[in-house]
Amino acid sequence: MSSSKFEFSLISTKTKNIAASLGMTAQSVRIAISRIVGVTVYGRYFNMSLMFYNDSVDRNALIHLDSNQPISAYLPYERRTVRPSTPFSFNNWLDHKAVFCYNKPPNVDFSEGSRQFEMESLKNVIKNVNQLVVSGENTEFRSRELLEHFKNANELTLGWNLFGEACEVQKFFIQNCNNLIFRDDVSLDDMLLVNSKSVELYRSISEKQFIQFLKHWIRGSNPRLQYMNLFIDTTDLVDGKVYLNGINWIETSEESKKEIRQKHGIDD
Repeated sequence: MSSSKFEFSLISTKTKNIAASLGMTAQSVRIAISRIVGVTVYGRYFNMSLMFYNDSVDRNALIHLDSNQPISAYLPYERRTVRPSTPFSFNNWLDHKAVFCYNKPPNVDFSEGSRQFEMESLKNVIKNVNQLVVSGENTEFRSRELLEHFKNANELTLGWNLFGEACEVQKFFIQNCNNLIFRDDVSLDDMLLVNSKSVELYRSISEKQFIQFLKHWIRGSNPRLQYMNLFIDTTDLVDGKVYLNGINWIETSEESKKEIRQKHGIDD
């Protein structure tokens, strides 16, 4: 079996045309920022991942992502470092997502260690995001900074224990985003403030709280909400079942459920 190596320029118009003709267009771009920076381009038939600052000597030094200083990229799948003949800054590398015809805001994940990247430089480089993930491993101050600057994200994921006061998270529940994922405890008052189209709650709630919310929702609360995914604490359930006391409901066949899921694009 023979193989050949394909060398190409990431900045040429010809390369962009080749990528488009081969169907190598990106569907999304994710930037993961922790102690290193990972950039992954997701396409229908391919994924491409690059890592930056994984070889930083001083982990306590403040890094400016908008610096013009040339940096190399590490390809984790190929286990090799790329050092282009034309020096690239991080901004230059990030601009190459346009090779795959992708010019939308990226999805960005901030986790432990991200505070070594200076905040103003993050704003200058990333500007806007589609999906913002702020994990509970960030400091409270850092979380506030990130949520303030990227407050117009279409999708928002909030980790556990972001703030000292639980009620502080409510101002993010009322934001007009498409999708909200929350990984900490949630009260009924929190749930009634949700202004997103889709919500995923990862901490279980009681059967009582679920039924209370459902009654409010039926009466017209949360007018933008179309889909909610949550867990119910089974500790006090009778026979492990949720009984919808005080709510009119009908039994639906599995076939009907499948049709509803297909109609609304919900996975089985």
